[in-house]
Amino acid sequence: MSPRVYRSTVREQAAAATRTAVLDTAEALFAEHGYARVTIKRIAEAAEVAQGTVYAAFGSKPALVAALTERAAGDAGIGEALAAVERATTGEEVVRLVVRQTRDLGRRHNRSMTVLFEAAAVDQDIAELLCRTEELRRERYSRVALRLERLGALRPGITVSDAVQILEYFVTPQSWHRTRQLGWDWERAEVFLADVVAAALLP
Repeated sequence: MSPRVYRSTVREQAAAATRTAVLDTAEALFAEHGYARVTIKRIAEAAEVAQGTVYAAFGSKPALVAALTERAAGDAGIGEALAAVERATTGEEVVRLVVRQTRDLGRRHNRSMTVLFEAAAVDQDIAELLCRTEELRRERYSRVALRLERLGALRPGITVSDAVQILEYFVTPQSWHRTRQLGWDWERAEVFLADVVAAALLP
């Protein structure tokens, strides 16, 4: 590797590390103090970088929330779960996979999802981002519902559209958040939601 390429690689790695540190710091501060009460200056100070660095990397508070949301949406576990759904041979297996994947995603990105919901209530740009996030989740659930249909695993009278809506109702970040508010641990919530979704969708 030439010295020039080496220096360029080091700079890129440093920039990526700084970006990650700023995102992690913003996520923690937003979750602890609320989106509206956290400033770019506060994020920069906590991340031990200059304000200009935060603005250069992200540009604004809404952009920070967008980056957190994109990080969660790009979680490798989503693609792995969808691939597993396509390989599943029973409706019960499909339901178990979907509920388990959303549980794991919720555990890994619980704070960023909480930030997204709170910020959407006070910022129109983030409200639109939330809508796009929900549309993306709806597309993924459509793939799940179609797989259940191909397996002949949908309860009589339940259409693919019905199945998507049932999944959207029972297996969303809000669903997991609510069970956590009730004091349930992740395992208890997983068993409950898997049983409810199976009862609603499967024969």
